[in-house]
Amino acid sequence: IPAEPLFRSCACAENADADVMKKIGRYQVRGLLGKGGMGRVYKVSHPVIGRIMALKRLEPTEPLEHLVGPAKLRSLFEDEIRRMAGITHPNILEILDAGEDNHRPFYVMAYHCNNLGQEIGETYRVEAPSRPLTVPMTVDYGLQILDGLVRLHHAGIVHRDIKPFNILLTAQDQVKICDFGLSRLRGEAFKGPPSLKVGSPYYAAPEQEHDPDAAGFAADLYATGVMLYRMLSGRLPGDPCQPVSRWHPDLDAAWDAFLTRALDRDPARRYGRATDMREDLAALQARWQSRWEDTCRGLPEPPTQAPPEQMAATEVIRATPLKTRPRPKPSHFGLDALWRPRR
Repeated sequence: IPAEPLFRSCACAENADADVMKKIGRYQVRGLLGKGGMGRVYKVSHPVIGRIMALKRLEPTEPLEHLVGPAKLRSLFEDEIRRMAGITHPNILEILDAGEDNHRPFYVMAYHCNNLGQEIGETYRVEAPSRPLTVPMTVDYGLQILDGLVRLHHAGIVHRDIKPFNILLTAQDQVKICDFGLSRLRGEAFKGPPSLKVGSPYYAAPEQEHDPDAAGFAADLYATGVMLYRMLSGRLPGDPCQPVSRWHPDLDAAWDAFLTRALDRDPARRYGRATDMREDLAALQARWQSRWEDTCRGLPEPPTQAPPEQMAATEVIRATPLKTRPRPKPSHFGLDALWRPRR
């Protein structure tokens, strides 16, 4: 089910949609954050304490409602609420409240305005190049994602929609896995129309694309492998998958072997347990850190930089605030299309 990003930007338009109501339940609506096949996510404020939160309400698209039926969609949405409410873990988004408004169930979560999709610059053209991240940042996010999946899989839950926009990032760079609308318990059948695809293109495992009920824990780990490859290289793995060391000079054959296993099209040859994949990623991190320290020890000391007053001014530095909207930001701040400094 193709879905728009859950959280686009901190700068949420106050009147993003004409049909945004002033209130949902007791919560004051501040704007629309995102929409997908099953529902919409609103930016809301608590009526008493004024805290900004995110509220997801069941508002399926007409094609999906026609395919699946309103009763089944409501059941799936309520299952999502129960599953999220039953999991407590630092890397899984927590449900704070739930209710019903205008015969539509909803639930309330903590609001985090950043996500991995924004961090790497992924757009609706998923196949377009993205921003590569540093190895330490990639590993940090990867380990946290796998920690969250260890907890989910321990509860018998297959997420089935692991992708950058479903990986929220807090102000402290803590990962929060969200959006359990497509998740299922191990052994549970989807019972939807055979023509309905479950998951997101490029991230869904091959067996999941052919049969949603065939998606096991290895499907979530395949999607995690796609994200790791993309964070390291700035591109999606192709078919056949090119070694990631081709795109990143600091990586070697050990990283290639790790990602080759994570991205194997055959789930029997792929990682089957999040704990195993996490252990291998942590070992790669320790090995990379050791090589990095050895390399840095052999480098000469950097030259002492001249004091600022002795440096020739090459340009006039802006000294007044600049108010701008998200779209023209790159040109205003000397960035390229992926928000990287041009020089």
